[in-house]
Amino acid sequence: MTNQAPKDFGTLLTTKEAAARMRVSVDYLVTLALRGEIASIKLGTKPGQRGGRRLFPESEINAWLARNLRTA
Repeated sequence: MTNQAPKDFGTLLTTKEAAARMRVSVDYLVTLALRGEIASIKLGTKPGQRGGRRLFPESEINAWLARNLRTA
């Protein structure tokens, strides 16, 4: 185990809050996180295991929106 300094992730959003802000479904948001297309923090279980809780940095949600925003 390495000693790493804690990072300041800013405001953390729950999966439901992040999905609502992005105007996508919770399932789609989790799929993005599992694919590595959006960063998240998983708490409560080991990586690769089901369960636990996933939190999303607000800055990551804003960055994803900026990358994927298209004007009509």
